[in-house]
Amino acid sequence: DKIGWMVGGISMVIMGLAFFLEGVKIGLVPIGETVGNTLPKRSSGKTILLFAFVLGVLAAFGEPVIGSLQQAGSSLQESHSPLLYKLLKGKPYFLIFTVAFGVGVAVVIGTMRFLYGWSLKPIVLPLIGIGIILTIVASRNQHLKEAIGLAWDTGAVIVGPVLCPLVLALGLGVCRATGRGDGGMAGFGMVALISIIPITMVVILTFVLSFIDQGHAAAAGAAAHHATSEVAAAPSMLAMMKDSVLLGVQAILPIFTFLFVVMRFFLKEKGIPMPQLVLAVFFAIVGLFLFNFGLAVGLSELGNQVGDTLPNAFLADAKPPIDAAAPIYGTAWGKVIVVVFAVILGYGATLAEPAFNVLGQQVEDVTQGAFKKNLFSQAVALGVGVGAGLGIISLLYNIDLLYLLLPPYALLLVLTIFNEEKYVNIAWDGGAVTTGPVTVPLKLAIGLSLSSATGAGEGFGVLALASAYPVLNILLLGLYIKLRTPREAVEAQ
Repeated sequence: DKIGWMVGGISMVIMGLAFFLEGVKIGLVPIGETVGNTLPKRSSGKTILLFAFVLGVLAAFGEPVIGSLQQAGSSLQESHSPLLYKLLKGKPYFLIFTVAFGVGVAVVIGTMRFLYGWSLKPIVLPLIGIGIILTIVASRNQHLKEAIGLAWDTGAVIVGPVLCPLVLALGLGVCRATGRGDGGMAGFGMVALISIIPITMVVILTFVLSFIDQGHAAAAGAAAHHATSEVAAAPSMLAMMKDSVLLGVQAILPIFTFLFVVMRFFLKEKGIPMPQLVLAVFFAIVGLFLFNFGLAVGLSELGNQVGDTLPNAFLADAKPPIDAAAPIYGTAWGKVIVVVFAVILGYGATLAEPAFNVLGQQVEDVTQGAFKKNLFSQAVALGVGVGAGLGIISLLYNIDLLYLLLPPYALLLVLTIFNEEKYVNIAWDGGAVTTGPVTVPLKLAIGLSLSSATGAGEGFGVLALASAYPVLNILLLGLYIKLRTPREAVEAQ
């Protein structure tokens, strides 16, 4: 019975993404490109920045992967992880509004880059530095420490099929309006900011919530008892369908309405194809409904089943369906097999991401063949695999996530300083598009199930590691290409 639901749910996810992406393609993208090309020519800088902020906030609400984080936290109990419970289940709008606000700020900063010709380096370096400092401070508080992995994961999951085409269209339009649209790098770097700034925003949110919750331990304990009893009651199929419909409508209608109002009443654009727009809205809402419902009954359940079964490889008291008296492969080798599985999953899933493949071709075009699409794809996919494997290692061997998360980001700061601007843009954008709406819930579910089985951490942080190492690989390759190119030019003369 469960297998049937999982297969059906995964089929719904696939069909939902197909409908959703078609709605984005025939509706959001054309409107976004029109507004992005027209607004900079007819409006002041302040108006453009206000539009950019609202666009970023609404587009963040429309991202289907936000629901993946909430779905991942459906089994959390307040008595065990009070801060995570509040962020993902108790009052999830705190997290959603914070991430959306962070995305809005990121789109504003990215737009200002294109308006004034700023370099990405002096923006990325302090942002990452601030994020690292706040993370270290938060890690010294046990109450805050449990949410660090979630904070860094939000930066990995927020970039998706809604934000990417819209912000790139806006960035390209601004670049063209300012005379910077012919350099090949137009639009690059915006996605990187969208993946970085929400991390710091969520870390700050944990400080705020911790301060507010001081002195309410007794009330929290009573709420935890109530929450525990609620967890046991699984939502009905009808309730999940209703929630999926509401999520789809709430995510799609605001962004479509906003873009239509700007285009029709502010920019005075005529000839808007209303039948095509209505069809796009319908496709997008139906797609999100199928995606969210399929995620709830299929993909997350598959991740949970895989996560529950993997510990049988190295634990003697693993969960059903296998009630083994001893680990299948022994403790040492069993853990190695699980890590290898995570690496292969991360590597293979990355190569299958549509947005990632499109970016690979853009990178080859921008670098005039110096950075081949295949080299870019392999570097990023290998980085995702290594990062995912390290994330699972932190769970299997109970290694503090910060020991694996902070060193690569500190190294990224150094490599960013010494790299050319174009490779900095390519690297940070490349790391941001590696997590898609299908791979995110699967990795989250596996990480949470393994953490539950091993008792190590909360299961978050795997996605953040999977996003850091691709950036590292691309920056290293950028330095290699930079050192190699002059030598080959001299030899050719």
